[in-house]
Amino acid sequence: MKLLVTGASGFIGRNLLLALPRDWQVTATYRRDASFPEFLRSRELANVAPLRAELAEPGAFGGLSEAQRRFDACVYLAANGDPAYSEHAPAEDLRANAVSMVNVLEACTFGHLLFFSSGAVYDGLQGDVSPASALRPTLPYAISKWASERYVMHAQKKGRIGTASVARFFGAYGPYEAERKIYGRLVRQFAFARSAAFTVRGDGRNLIDAMYVDDAVRAIRLILDRPGETRTFDLCSGRPLSLKDLVTQAAATFGLRAQVEYAGEVPEYIEFRSVDTTMETRWGFKPSIELAAGLTRFADWMRREPQAAKAS
Repeated sequence: MKLLVTGASGFIGRNLLLALPRDWQVTATYRRDASFPEFLRSRELANVAPLRAELAEPGAFGGLSEAQRRFDACVYLAANGDPAYSEHAPAEDLRANAVSMVNVLEACTFGHLLFFSSGAVYDGLQGDVSPASALRPTLPYAISKWASERYVMHAQKKGRIGTASVARFFGAYGPYEAERKIYGRLVRQFAFARSAAFTVRGDGRNLIDAMYVDDAVRAIRLILDRPGETRTFDLCSGRPLSLKDLVTQAAATFGLRAQVEYAGEVPEYIEFRSVDTTMETRWGFKPSIELAAGLTRFADWMRREPQAAKAS
């Protein structure tokens, strides 16, 4: 397998690279993370070639020959990873998401492309959603992700890719996630600081649906191994929690009774839940790691990586 992984230095990317077969030939793009090549060396990932690239610029793959820009498959993870940031910087979000996607599709060809879109495309909807739902997002991050989906379909029409899997991803947590993410903050607060107090943005009633990263990586492998025809589907746990319930259950996992406080507002207020069953019916996939087990695994990893347990 000759594979391109964009955004490979990020949270999902690092976990994926560690799980891929060592006989696959992988090109892994990254943007700013100077520690990424050392990460690959320290994990003995000799089959992974790091490529530092600004995907939002047309010449990102200029150093590769035409043959080197032909891949069996791509896992497209590169993105602005902070939906809230898009509210204040929509142009930058558009470049990081849609413009980068267009540049990659114009520079490279793929037998199959797995695009990690986002459940955020359902922004503004309530209740049950699926790929059959009519979309009407207003959050810039959701708009740029939706636009990227359509550019994937355009590239397929033009013969740049063979088939595509557009996964509307609802989120994951675990090793290497950004420090600002709520799951890591919960583990640091409850498992290490041993403090029951936790502040959430908003009223705590908005929903969050995330799986442990090992489940997300397992889903990627299933899709890569049996890509099939082009389709759009949701990749989620199917068991969303309110933020309040997430905090309460996370505290209980580590033997505490949460003291939840509320402050401010959240730009991405989620009131929808996916009822799409494509991952189960097509690939036989259901997340298998329950919240308490996932948080415990995350805490165990932090103990092995002491810096990760400390908030800056």
